[in-house]
Amino acid sequence: MIEKTRFRVLLVYPNLSLMLTPSYAVALFTSLLKNQGYEIDLFDATPYRPAIEFLGEALPITRANKMVNSRRFEPGDIFPDVREDLDGDFARKLDAFKPHAAVLCTLVEDAWPQAKRMLEILSTYPDIRTLVGGVFATMAPDIVAAAPQVSVMGTGEGEETLVEFCERVRQGADLATLPGAWVRTPDGAFARNLPRPLVDINRVLPDWSLFSEKRFFRPLGKKIWKTIPIETYRGCPYTCSFCNSPTQLVIAKEKKQGFFLRRKSMETLRNEMEQMIRRYSPEFFYFVDDAFMARPKAEIASFARMYRDFKIPFWFQTRLEDIDEEKLTWLQEVGCYRISFGLEHGNEAFRKKVIERHVTNAKILEKCSTVAKVGIPFTLNNMVGFPFETRELFFDTIALNREIGSFDSVSVNIFVPYHGTGLRDAAVRAGWLDPERQTTSVIGESILDMPAPYLSAKEILGLQRTFPLHVKLPISRAGDIRRAESFDELGNKVFERLSREYYQIMYGEDEVTRRLTYVG
Repeated sequence: MIEKTRFRVLLVYPNLSLMLTPSYAVALFTSLLKNQGYEIDLFDATPYRPAIEFLGEALPITRANKMVNSRRFEPGDIFPDVREDLDGDFARKLDAFKPHAAVLCTLVEDAWPQAKRMLEILSTYPDIRTLVGGVFATMAPDIVAAAPQVSVMGTGEGEETLVEFCERVRQGADLATLPGAWVRTPDGAFARNLPRPLVDINRVLPDWSLFSEKRFFRPLGKKIWKTIPIETYRGCPYTCSFCNSPTQLVIAKEKKQGFFLRRKSMETLRNEMEQMIRRYSPEFFYFVDDAFMARPKAEIASFARMYRDFKIPFWFQTRLEDIDEEKLTWLQEVGCYRISFGLEHGNEAFRKKVIERHVTNAKILEKCSTVAKVGIPFTLNNMVGFPFETRELFFDTIALNREIGSFDSVSVNIFVPYHGTGLRDAAVRAGWLDPERQTTSVIGESILDMPAPYLSAKEILGLQRTFPLHVKLPISRAGDIRRAESFDELGNKVFERLSREYYQIMYGEDEVTRRLTYVG
């Protein structure tokens, strides 16, 4: 048996290249492993240049600038030392740290190809026991288990599975019966052990000490802030068909693990934020909840009273259905700097039938007027490329964004058919997606193959990049904007010219003046 203080665990974060916001799960795992007394370290794949380019743009963090989805910032201010040799650096880390156990955690579908390469490298170190876990392992366990390098795979929440895995490895105990995990048996099959109950999210506070300080800088509004993520609750009460959060609720219910949606107490939140301030001196808090305001009004009032003591600006994402003027005023008074709202689509019937969002356009307009009245800057998040979406339906989204007008910025992402989502299943049933196909990029081309009159992958890319132009430039410019949907030489030139015009209208030179004078 290895002494605890000599037992070495390497956390491996196979994150998407150059994506912002460090992993909350890694911070929780760091805290748990430190409490065990182990020697721990982290290999973070985030700062590495992606293996492929996206439409000629090799750095994903610069695409928001090029697509005018954000104010301009210098990528070097966030990732000043972009690295190239992920495989070599990972092998060198293993040679130097010599871990007894490695944990590939918070695995998402897009990062699976990269994670498999890292597992192949780990397989050349037979003395290192490896655990794989994350949302992709939960949503598509058979796919992850099919990789021959996977011997132990956690499904569901990983806090308790991680600690018991490490303790069994340290003590030289058998892993075959590890609760909450699939464990490969000598015949190559997997023992599928019983799931664990859901964890108490009030029990462990995050520890961000393994991340480089540079990983906490994030552009919000016109400034780059040192930003610490905060989780106030886990799960989402809504059932959007493009998201796998509803599946978490179903899995937890079917496996009798408990109710997946859990909220932290105000005492826990206060304690966590006080510790984050003492340890890391943040300039900004980013609440990472799926829908921050989807909680009882009394609880929001309690949060606002508690937060008065902190004097640190914050940002969150939420649903328009959950706001009212009083709640927004409470939050504005204690430092709410901006909000992101998921709008997703502008056609009310399509939004209800396909996306399973049941708010009306009239209610959306009413709620956006309320946000504008209170005066908190806000972003509208949209999507393009849903199954069954036509060009005509896409322009309903444009029309609704134009009618709202009072937003601070707009963003648009291409629909990604993740495992565990209702819309992935719908696309497979329609014959537009090979059931064996996996997503490999959250920012790349659509992998749906929809026939006319539905949007093609090429059309979706063009509509994504011209979305802000359609929303804010005069209708008379529609012909030029359509030309900018093409990624040929002329289309690119037109896009660059229109982008400069759009940027001046939306952002100008001075954010304060723009916010006071521009109303859309």
